[in-house]
Amino acid sequence: MKYFIKFDYLLKIGLFVLIMSAAQSVAGSQIFGTVYDNRRNTLPNVNVELLNENHSLVKVGLTDGIGRYTFDGVSDGRWFVRVLPFRYDFDENEQEVTISTIKVVGGGGYTNEVLDFVLTPRKGTLAEAQAQVIYAQEIPSEAKKAFEAGQKLTKKGKADEALLSYQEAVKIFPDYFLANHYLGAAYFDKKDFEHAVPPLVKAAQINEKSSVTLYYLGFSLHQLNYNKAAIVALKAAAVLTPASPAIFAALGATQRFERDYAEAEKSLLQAKKLSKTENAELYKELAALYGETKQYEKGAESLEQMLKSGKFSEDDVAKIKQQIKVWKEISAKQATKSGT
Repeated sequence: MKYFIKFDYLLKIGLFVLIMSAAQSVAGSQIFGTVYDNRRNTLPNVNVELLNENHSLVKVGLTDGIGRYTFDGVSDGRWFVRVLPFRYDFDENEQEVTISTIKVVGGGGYTNEVLDFVLTPRKGTLAEAQAQVIYAQEIPSEAKKAFEAGQKLTKKGKADEALLSYQEAVKIFPDYFLANHYLGAAYFDKKDFEHAVPPLVKAAQINEKSSVTLYYLGFSLHQLNYNKAAIVALKAAAVLTPASPAIFAALGATQRFERDYAEAEKSLLQAKKLSKTENAELYKELAALYGETKQYEKGAESLEQMLKSGKFSEDDVAKIKQQIKVWKEISAKQATKSGT
């Protein structure tokens, strides 16, 4: 009797394991990791793509507030993960991974693969400028201690705690450039642009040669609809770092909102020229500009490039294709009228 009870118990455990394994095989494996800059700071809001062995795009992701990304439901096979740090002017990076799991009843197994990325700044861009952000000042020891604590917390992904440390450093020494800069950047990463602007303004006043500070400031001002001031900051950033697609993309978007369409087109096309990779957001901005200026043929072409460059839901694809069709029809009518 004891033997049969034990066997029955083991059988139930075995069935449970098989059921769980089969369930995991349906879900697939997981690829995840963290994206860092060259100083081992995590990078939020970075585009990450999952490609199959034929290098066809399968999934698109975005790193979270502490630079993490995850791809779920990945089947066995050869995969590539590509990081496209368009917003930061780092070189893109790609790693290969092979998912190979032990087969179980009902399908494949399940595994977790960790792929971390440490990105290299592109030469002459915003990222390289960020890596060189140094400003010589006599800093009170307590302010320096608070700032360094903030840097350590930032590297650990503890953004809220780091923000408090930067605030403390600024409170002790209000003219502390790096503390003001990183305080503004911390709010910027949280998309709290209203609170990002004051420390960034202060940092720009202390050190007018920091293109990174000016970029963060200009982008934040644009988000708050202070577009004229944003253009001033972004133009200053572009002078200091003329090889940055991120700066020109932000400048073009801001100029479009101010209806300075000629300058907006120049800035956006310059961003496209400087960018090493095709960027769906940039084509979306160009399409919006061409739509507003009734250049429907160029608008349709930009939307087509946007579809090729990004991954969208079926509903969004249908809407974009419909817009392309409408604009092409209007463009054809315009050409017919001008011909007659």
